[in-house]
Amino acid sequence: MTTPDHRHRLGLLAVASLSLFGALFARLWLLQVVEEVKADLEVASNATRTVIVPAPRGRILDRHNVVLVDNRVSVVVAIDWQEYRDLEPEVQRTMLERLASTLNRDPAGDPGEEDEGGSSSGTDSGSGESEAGDSVPEGAEGERADPKVTVKFLQKRLNDSRFNHLRPIPVAEDIPVETEIFLREQAQLFPTVVVERQTVRAYPYGSLAAHLLGYVGPLSDEQWAKFDKKNDPAKPYEQSDEIGKTGVEATYERFLRGTPGRQVFEVDAAGRIVRELVDRRVEPQPGDDVHLSIDIRIQYKTEEALAAQLARSGSRATSGAAVVVDPRNGQVRAMASWPTYDPAELVGGISQELWAELTDPDTKVLSNRAIQEAYPAASTFKLASSYAGLSLGIIQPDVAVADPGTHQLCSPPRTTDGCLKKNSGGGAGHGYITLPTALTVSSDVYYYKIGEAAYYLSARGDAPEDAFQQEIMRLGYGARTGIDLTGESAGRVPTPESNRQLADSLWERSRENYDNDEAAWQDARRWKVGYSADVAIGQFDTLVTPLQTAMAYSTLANADGRLYQPSILSHVARSNSATLVKPFEAVITRTIDWRDWRPAFLEGFAGVTQSPSGTAYSTFSSFPMDRFAVSGKTGTAEVGDGSNQKRDNSLFVAYGPNPDNNLVVSVMIEGGGFGSQSAAPAAYMILEPVATGEFVQDRPGGFTVPRRGYIDADSAAERTSSIGQGGAD
Repeated sequence: MTTPDHRHRLGLLAVASLSLFGALFARLWLLQVVEEVKADLEVASNATRTVIVPAPRGRILDRHNVVLVDNRVSVVVAIDWQEYRDLEPEVQRTMLERLASTLNRDPAGDPGEEDEGGSSSGTDSGSGESEAGDSVPEGAEGERADPKVTVKFLQKRLNDSRFNHLRPIPVAEDIPVETEIFLREQAQLFPTVVVERQTVRAYPYGSLAAHLLGYVGPLSDEQWAKFDKKNDPAKPYEQSDEIGKTGVEATYERFLRGTPGRQVFEVDAAGRIVRELVDRRVEPQPGDDVHLSIDIRIQYKTEEALAAQLARSGSRATSGAAVVVDPRNGQVRAMASWPTYDPAELVGGISQELWAELTDPDTKVLSNRAIQEAYPAASTFKLASSYAGLSLGIIQPDVAVADPGTHQLCSPPRTTDGCLKKNSGGGAGHGYITLPTALTVSSDVYYYKIGEAAYYLSARGDAPEDAFQQEIMRLGYGARTGIDLTGESAGRVPTPESNRQLADSLWERSRENYDNDEAAWQDARRWKVGYSADVAIGQFDTLVTPLQTAMAYSTLANADGRLYQPSILSHVARSNSATLVKPFEAVITRTIDWRDWRPAFLEGFAGVTQSPSGTAYSTFSSFPMDRFAVSGKTGTAEVGDGSNQKRDNSLFVAYGPNPDNNLVVSVMIEGGGFGSQSAAPAAYMILEPVATGEFVQDRPGGFTVPRRGYIDADSAAERTSSIGQGGAD
């Protein structure tokens, strides 16, 4: 029987149970509904941000696996923006002042002396000074303009949108080891400052092959605008990245650039990092290695030869270029341009002073003169003129032509208006000569007559008005060779049409160019016989690059007449491995049919260096022809006219060893005088170590390039002073 007390106790138990279940239900509702909504809101307010981690660039090596461009470690000072933003403004200011002072201080001094209050002595915390990064003119390649680091510069860098604020923002590179130690030891004085190690470009051979190799620099605004619209998903760029600017670095950027890594961070609504999503991290991979076709030993000898000719006693030459190619496949063995520069000086940006020096229009230090500048071809052009004359039926190899030393183009005869043409060196005649002799002695009269005949052939309507030029251009003149380097010039072969276009352009620009005389303008539009005559000897604004000349002669050096597209590539391989990524593929652009004329050419060019009457005979009289038979052609180019007349350019092109030619050398020295005085001796210096066996082309060994590629120009000039004492074209 149930008593009232028992029922009361059961009621209390029921109430307690219901209360407990109610509390449990409320807690479950709180966790599953309210907290879930709150968590969802928190998650929704967070987001992920991907940070690109730079990868090392691939190396650049020569044909024998000698490393020409590598990577080295650079100590970089950076500021962690994530932490910096949380500092009090006064703390920020004090830290920046202290950091600026430390980065500016001479490492040899005591980096630890500070004024009271944490401000470094001697630091100008105000603006008004030239700030690092702002001295290079707009469009200049680089940013490190001034070694002076100011607070203003640091503040500007921290607010620079090019840098990802999820990673430390770099403010100084290549700091001295003393500064690195001080910053690490005194870290409490530099809150948010981090010292990192990054890879940057290194050049074991200094300035050697600088123009060929090129350099890297920060993305320009124009380049970034393109990537911002269409980036490479496999190797994405960030605005603060560097990219190949010139040379191999630019041409093979897609191979040399490493595959960036990736870090993914979860950040809150304020942009602060919550955590890294480690499972989504991707490690960076280094770029591919680019193996070039050049031989660093031949490259060294080529640059030494140029430097020696510019430094020799009495020389007024200031610059030059040379290129060495293998005619059998178009591969470049060496390419030099002088004056040169040290690409290491461009790592991390450049100063305004250095940029002005490198881009001076009078010196054009950054220009690769072997391919980017075109010069009067002079007598080296006679290969093309001869080919055109033969193709048009104007001359025959074995038919003699009179060369009395002068030639009159006008009727009635006169000595003005360019009517009377003379041989180089005063007008001495060579009697009746055939094609081989005309090449050996470099008879200008012989070629003036070819140009004259070509003019009248067209004037009579027996050939197109530019028939002469069309045949010349078959050898590759007047068009880019297609070499795998940036900025190549096409040169120029003047034609009646280009002459009209020039005259019309000048007339439209300002009629004062022709003294407001319409008759003078119309006369300037006419192609005249003297123009054709001058083109035949490589003058009248006939402009070629040293590389074009080398490739034209390659068609003759090859028995089958093949003209290859030149290349500086051997192959591309995976980083530090033999795994092939891209092989070299020889490309034939055209084949020249030399018919039965080739023996006459070979005889004529061999005579230049081997016959006593040859224009370069005195230069090559001591060359070991029995081991490396060299043929060639001199050239002496007139530059400017009238009061603007400059010292002649010196040119020489050579090929050998005959009959199985495997090298063609083309040299141009601005202001070098006769072809036999500067350019020919330079070619001698380039080919001599090949001929003597100082090194073997197809394998390493023998001659060793000096440390850092050092060239003692004065010593080389003195050592080779006996080469090239003649004075012939």
